[in-house]
Amino acid sequence: MKLLSAATILALASLTEAKTRNLKSGKSTKSWSYPKTKSCKGGSTSSGAEADAGYSGSKAGALIDTGDNICAGTKVELPNIACTIDALNTVNQTAFALGTAEQAGGTVTLGYKGGLEADTDPITSSYGEEGMCPVNVHWHAGTEHLSAGEYDEDGKGPGKLERRVAEGAPIRQGLRCHHYDETDAKFVTPYDWQYCTDMVVGETYEVHWPHSNMGACNTANQYQTPFYDGVFCKFAEMGLAAAKIGVQAQIFTIVNDEDYYYPNLIDGMIVGGEYGVHMTKYTGSTTGDSRSNEMCSQYAGITWQVDRKCHLISASSFDKMCADMLSQKDDMSGDVYPHGSREIVADHLTADNQVFEGNRKN
Repeated sequence: MKLLSAATILALASLTEAKTRNLKSGKSTKSWSYPKTKSCKGGSTSSGAEADAGYSGSKAGALIDTGDNICAGTKVELPNIACTIDALNTVNQTAFALGTAEQAGGTVTLGYKGGLEADTDPITSSYGEEGMCPVNVHWHAGTEHLSAGEYDEDGKGPGKLERRVAEGAPIRQGLRCHHYDETDAKFVTPYDWQYCTDMVVGETYEVHWPHSNMGACNTANQYQTPFYDGVFCKFAEMGLAAAKIGVQAQIFTIVNDEDYYYPNLIDGMIVGGEYGVHMTKYTGSTTGDSRSNEMCSQYAGITWQVDRKCHLISASSFDKMCADMLSQKDDMSGDVYPHGSREIVADHLTADNQVFEGNRKN
């Protein structure tokens, strides 16, 4: 079955008129102190943005504020819709029609192929080479993807998350990595969080870096919350034909150990050693626990580049990232805590266009 392309879906939606708004005062007055030990395990590494030859931007937060936030309110509004439009799909999944296009996250295990014929291919080069830049960073409680043997149903952690959203309902926790060891101090020693909130040492988090060639790249407006404002910032002037949207995803277990400190998480995926090498690339959608295998995202046709391996990272690395986020021109305080995770996308909603890099089994 052929899918509607992302361009076709977006063309059916009206562009939300950009509105001028006062900038929020979510910036922190604290100063960041680097950990005494800054060595990184796994060899020389760089952020995804640094590794991208085509991305020439300055470090996040280092650019001069030159005026209004041109990205504010540029999000294209596409509400969630039913994944399928044939009530018989629960009986015979060969006899249904999609309400939207391919979804994310899903299984990224080496060799896995989804059950939905996609009419687009993922971007396999680096996003920087495609003229795209990171426009946001945020993370989810547990994982929204599954990599067998790395982060899956057999993962371990320090107990069920208790954080609740404003309405009083718990956020949905995704899958976990296998690293957690309650007898090892680095997994259980509390960390004094200064900038991130609702974070737990020993827990698993999936970090997302949305990228776009429609972002305000190399300007003070590059990083935005919500990330849609960053993704669609220049949509009105560029249009759909030239649009390129993708997400980097990397999975971590938090430890209280400065041997695993990486200072530039805001800039993109860590690349080097075992980091950012064993990748699965495919097309899907936006995620989050407002979507499921019944209610789907209409923001589809997006490239996902997902690290199949779960990595250890220090709590201080995340806290530094949150400090950087709170120093941005736009108020990013809505992204310095974990968001809920979508359930693993069913095979019949997952594209069949996976491209694999690296030779790790999982």
